[in-house]
This record gives sequence, structure tokens and C-alpha cells, in this order.
Amino acid sequence: MKKMRQWMAMYSVMAALLVMFAGCVPSGSGGGATGKIEAEYAATGPYATTSTSVTGYRIFYPRQMDGDHPIITWGNGTGAPTMTYTALLNHLASWGFVVVASNSTMTQTGEAMIGGIDYLIEQNATPGSPFYGKLDTQSIGSTGHSQGGGGSINAATDPRVKCSVPIAPSPGQIRQVKGPIFLVAGASDTIVSASLVRSTSYALAQAPTLFGIASGMGHMNFAGNAGMARGYITAWFMYQLQGDTHAGQAFTGSCEICSNPNWKVEKKNY
Repeated sequence: MKKMRQWMAMYSVMAALLVMFAGCVPSGSGGGATGKIEAEYAATGPYATTSTSVTGYRIFYPRQMDGDHPIITWGNGTGAPTMTYTALLNHLASWGFVVVASNSTMTQTGEAMIGGIDYLIEQNATPGSPFYGKLDTQSIGSTGHSQGGGGSINAATDPRVKCSVPIAPSPGQIRQVKGPIFLVAGASDTIVSASLVRSTSYALAQAPTLFGIASGMGHMNFAGNAGMARGYITAWFMYQLQGDTHAGQAFTGSCEICSNPNWKVEKKNY
């Protein structure tokens, strides 16, 4: 109960900061990518993008879809509108993903994120939908920031979710997650510190988990286009959901991120 009160107090601080920050997030920063693979996937992908609103969600997707596009479900941070993260969500869409972002600003349970998955799977089977027959419903990932990071963990307990990227997350049911996890924290995050992410998420994970701590990244730097984290977040989903073995070299084999001076990396069950 005490821990829950501490987290709720932290949520109120994050809500105020994220809403204040929403109007001044840079969208064009390259994030200081130093790794070759990191820089490739930090750049805009091959697809022009668009977006649409449906009840409860905004969907970001390639303007011209050629079929078999993986799904990513997104969770906002506490009190932060989806527009706070538009640059990152558009970026993922430019790499061929269809990203469904709940409009909720209280996404901890993961229920709204799972609802987004349900909606797109339904649309994939609905004649006349722009997503009809265009989605790879066997390749689904979850991600989100702060409270939405915790939501992405909880959404990943759904067996349809193959992998996840919780970003500076609040705690979730991480013991129940089976698919690979790329857990991201900021070395300069004073709201959800890397040590807190380590103790409440990484230490409890049972799935294959890579824990990356980004140098110089504070909690708010993950808003906008996700800054330094964008390249490796994108590469992770390209590897896990699109079978891109080149992107996978960022995490396996020589493991580019492991030797990147801007990242401190730990692995378990990997």
C-alpha cells in the first residue's frame, strides 16, 4: 500500500511535467546516434505516413500499405496526450508498422492498449476498412513511456504480443511476460530512475531481457521522437516483428548497443 501511494504521488508529478513539456518537444533531433545500425534506424524509414482517429485511439500507419504490416500498441505517460509522442509514432509508421495509440492518459493496466490490438485485428478482417488484409496479426509489439511503459509490460502478458519495449516504465506484471523485452531507462532520469527500473522491472523479468540505460537521457527526453533511444527502439521492433537480421545485429552477435559508449547494457535469459 505504501509503495502504491509513492507511485501515485510520482504519477502526479509526471503528469504535470509531461503536460507542460508537450508543447515544447523537439521533433527533428537525431538523438546523437553513434552506432551505425542505431543511426540507420533513427533515420526516417521508407514509407510516407498518415494517421487517423477512431473512438479512443489515434492510428499511425504507412500511407501506402502493401500488406503484412506488424502492429505496435502504444501507451501514453501519465496525463500526457498522444500528441506528446507523435514524432516517435510517425517514425515507427515510416518503418512499416501500424501503431495504435490509446488516447488515454492513464494506461497502467494495459487494458486500453490491448483494446487497440483488438480493434486492429477486427479491422484487418473487415471489408472496406483501410486495414483490411493489410496487417500481420501474428506480429504484434507493445511499447509506451512512463505509466504507459508499465502498461506496455501489462499488455505484453497477452500471448498475442510477441515483444515489448517499456520506456522508463512504472512497474507491471513483468514476471508474466513471455516474449523478449527491451527495457529502456535514462541515466539522467530523476523521476523513474534507472536503478528503480532495475529493481522493479529488470530484476523480476523472466523472459529474455535486454536492459539499456541511455546516457544523458532524462525522463522527458523520451517524449517527442524519443531522442537517443529512437534508433534502437526501431531496430528492436524491426528485428523482432519484421525478421530484419541486420537490425538484430544491434542486439545479438557482436551486439552494437553493448559496445556503444552512450549505452550501458545488461542482459538476462537472452
